Amino acid sequence: MSNLARRLAAWAPALAVVLLSVAGCVTTSSRPEPAPKSSSDAAQYNMQLGIGYLRQGNLPAARDKLEKALEQDPGLATAHAALGVVFERLEDPDGAERHYRRAVDLGGSDPDNLNALAVFTCSRKDKPRDALKLFDRAIAIPLSVKNANRTMLYTNAGTCAKKVDLERSEAYLRGALAQDPNFPDALYQLADVSLERGNGLQARGFIERYLAAGKPTPAALWLGVRIEQSLNDVAAANRYGQQLRENFPDSNETRLLLNQSRSPG
Repeated sequence: MSNLARRLAAWAPALAVVLLSVAGCVTTSSRPEPAPKSSSDAAQYNMQLGIGYLRQGNLPAARDKLEKALEQDPGLATAHAALGVVFERLEDPDGAERHYRRAVDLGGSDPDNLNALAVFTCSRKDKPRDALKLFDRAIAIPLSVKNANRTMLYTNAGTCAKKVDLERSEAYLRGALAQDPNFPDALYQLADVSLERGNGLQARGFIERYLAAGKPTPAALWLGVRIEQSLNDVAAANRYGQQLRENFPDSNETRLLLNQSRSPG
């Protein structure tokens, strides 16, 4: 797998995180309040219903309720952000971008809205430099203005920056660990960035911390293989490879490992 392909594949965890954050930003209740009578309250009610359906994966119902909410109150930035998630999952990038941008136009001081548009811009539009400007805007918003998951913001920014600037990527990811030293996605991404930058020992430390924090994944074990190969530690690379083959025999990473072992040299 090429360096670029690995970087693009590594974006998936960060994208999942931001989609979940937008889907969960309105209410923690599984059942909304009884339907209100005023138009403004009705819009809020339908927005909460729509986000509830989005959490459940019921995209048609989520779209219906969110669009109804916006008919009742076109200025609901969070409804636009949630609709962006819906359209993205429906494989309608134009619709997703339209709603993500509208959410930022209406709520540019909300880091969640900026984060959602930034992830979309980096992953779907493949415009990482434009996305990093959005991430920087989100990171610059003080917590006194709007509470935000800054660990996620830094991690998403670092994942995006891998496409254009590994040094900058590492700086963002270290910012994530400054917020939460054991944040798994940041540890994984830093291991990958460190390997890309030729620092195998640093990469080893980060992947070991990642694996110590939770269950191994095929991507992490395959990264462990490549890190140890870069350090010429055949025994350690083989241990990772054995775990990968035994625990994830049908994974794409196992196929890569087997193909590597069959390649001459």
